[in-house]
Parts: sequence; C-alpha cells; structure tokens
Amino acid sequence: MATCLGLAIAVLALLLVWLISGDLQVETVAGTLVFVLVLAGIAALARGGRPRLASWALIILLVLLVTVDAASYGLGSPAAAAYFVPVVLAACSIGFLAGIGVALFGSAATWVIAWGTLAGWYQPFLPAEPSHLTFNAPLYTVLFVLVALIVGAWSRYLSDVWRRGANDQKTGRR
Repeated sequence: MATCLGLAIAVLALLLVWLISGDLQVETVAGTLVFVLVLAGIAALARGGRPRLASWALIILLVLLVTVDAASYGLGSPAAAAYFVPVVLAACSIGFLAGIGVALFGSAATWVIAWGTLAGWYQPFLPAEPSHLTFNAPLYTVLFVLVALIVGAWSRYLSDVWRRGANDQKTGRR
C-alpha cells in the first residue's frame, strides 16, 4: 500500500512539474489518472488481505511500464533506471529470489533494447549509441543485481531477526 501511495504521489507531482513547464499533454493526464486508479485497486487488494498478490500485480505492472518506456526511448534516456523500483519491491515484499528474478529480467531487457536498437530492429525516440551496448547495459546489469542482492539479503536477515524475536517472546526466552 505504501508503494502504491508513493507512486501515486510521484506521478501526480510529475504532472504538476509538466503543467508548470508547459509540457503537459492531455494523453499524459489521462494515462496518469488511469495509472492512479490501477494503483488504488492494487492498494485495495493489499488492504483486503492479499498483500502478496498485490505485490506481484504491482511488480508486473511496473516491469511492463518500464520496459515499454525504456524500449520507446532507448538506453540514451534514464528510463531503464526505473527497474530499480520493481527490483526493490520484489526483494522486500516477495523475497530474495523474486528480487533477483526481476533484476535479471530488467538486465535482459536492457541488453535486448541496446542490441535491438544498434542492430536496427527498431528506432527509439532517442538515437542509439554503441556505448548503450558496451557501457549502459552492462552497468545496469551489475547495478540491478547488486541492488537485488543487497536489499534481498537485508530483507531476509530482518525477517529472520523478526521471527526469532517473535518466537523468543512466545517461549519467554530473552
């Protein structure tokens, strides 16, 4: 629920920035409103006792949106960096392996985007550069996996500490 609220506030803040800058378009407003409504539905799912399902729904939605955006603009834009959000969300809400899985998917997507644009499979909005394949994609791979490892390991550790503390409290041990 917290992630849904944070994302809703973030996209509404972006709308305000685009409104102030004069770069706001009707399609952007409509898309944002639909996104906020979907986020509200996912938050309601979590609040209704289905947090794991809500987490997966949000992770899949974010991965799809980031993939479409990153592919549309290519690796010359910072869009692929948004994979960090579903990587961290997966590692914290689902578990270590889910975080690694999302990180590997984001990594594979960046490689395919870099390779596809340089091979001429499609033309993104921003021009493709050889460094997208030799620098950006490898760097994203290292960073996505590293973040998944760090967050997933800490999440696992804190869960274990929490469980041990709860068990000690039940048994009366200190």
